[in-house]
Formats: sequence, structure tokens, C-alpha cells
Amino acid sequence: MKHIPDIHALLRHMNKLGDFLRWLRTEGDSLVASAELLGGQKWAKRARSIVAIVQNGHDLGARRGELLALHRLLSLDFTTVLGSPEAKRFAAIHPDDPRADVARRCSEALCQGLRALEALRLAGVVNVREAV
Repeated sequence: MKHIPDIHALLRHMNKLGDFLRWLRTEGDSLVASAELLGGQKWAKRARSIVAIVQNGHDLGARRGELLALHRLLSLDFTTVLGSPEAKRFAAIHPDDPRADVARRCSEALCQGLRALEALRLAGVVNVREAV
């Protein structure tokens, strides 16, 4: 017997994804700035491409790998590699720098968005434009 997803859970995930997409549209500059702060221009370009995808109404699910990589950057996963550009950039940031808090909030938003994307993917929703 085929598993039928709980419609209420599916709607919750769609709402969370909608919130994430709205956040990307309104706070995309914060994501780009945070990516640049912690990773440099290469990471800022990746973040900018994610924001452009959402602003242009394209399928974000196809860029899940990019979202995961950005989340790893903002979660400081790359700072453990001594001498890496990401570790050097992180070491240069003062803990009281307000940009560090913005990066933390961006990381949290990415985490929520990725969770919603994954839950919808598991439920068979493959085109996230439908969740807007």
C-alpha cells in the first residue's frame, strides 16, 4: 500500500517553505553579505545566484546542493580546515560584530528552509514554486 502523506504536515512544510522563499526575497542581501563575510566573493556569488532564482520564480529544489553548501558555510563547517579562506575570514570577525549575528540568523533561516524542502521532497513535491 502506498504511503499517503499527512495533509496537515504537508501544508505546514509548504507554509514553512513559503516563509523561507519570502525571506530570501526580502533578506537576500543579508544572505549575500553573510556569505561574503564568511567566505569571500566566490560564496557571495553562490548566494546571489540562489536569491536570483527565487526572485525570478525558478525551482529552488534544483539548487538544494547550493543551499546545503551555503548553510555549511554559515554554520562554520569550513572553519575547521586551518588555513582555508573560510577559517581566515572567520578568525578576523570580532564576536560582537553585528554582521556575525546576521550570519547566524541567515544560517537558521537556511536550516528551516532546507528542512521544509527535504520534507516536501520526501512527500513527492518536486517543484517548490508550487509552495509559494
